[in-house]
Amino acid sequence: MSFLVIFLIIMVALFVLAYITKRRFGVLGLALAAGAILSSLWVGDLTPIIASAGVTMVQPPLESVVSAGLILLPAVLLLFSGPVYKGKVQRIVGALLFTVLAAAFLLSPLGSALVIDNTAKPVYEAFVQYRPIVITFALVYALTDLLLTKTPKHRGREH
Repeated sequence: MSFLVIFLIIMVALFVLAYITKRRFGVLGLALAAGAILSSLWVGDLTPIIASAGVTMVQPPLESVVSAGLILLPAVLLLFSGPVYKGKVQRIVGALLFTVLAAAFLLSPLGSALVIDNTAKPVYEAFVQYRPIVITFALVYALTDLLLTKTPKHRGREH
């Protein structure tokens, strides 16, 4: 299958998941950043452990699958708890930004795992070129979103 098709399927799935769960982008964006850091630190150590457990893959390489999994794992876990958006437009913008940031972080593992044909090459190269800007903008927006999140006030009896 083409790189673009697989890439788009993954991105659509992430968008739908983020939209349905209504989670705020700030938490999910920082979870993606944490996952990217964990992936860079642990993919080399975890891949042989997973391979020795009997998991073998030829296409895509196991290291790419482990890397992508580590990047997405913290965000996927946080999709089921945390602050939510109330409005539809906020949900769409948050899900779109989550998808774009996930795409930027997943570009390396997916690019090394899949064959990039001539039709996908210009798109891939453009994404690689603007990747640092996309990640920077998205993380600044995630921090801003997190700062604007209001925590609920607990009205309990004081002792």
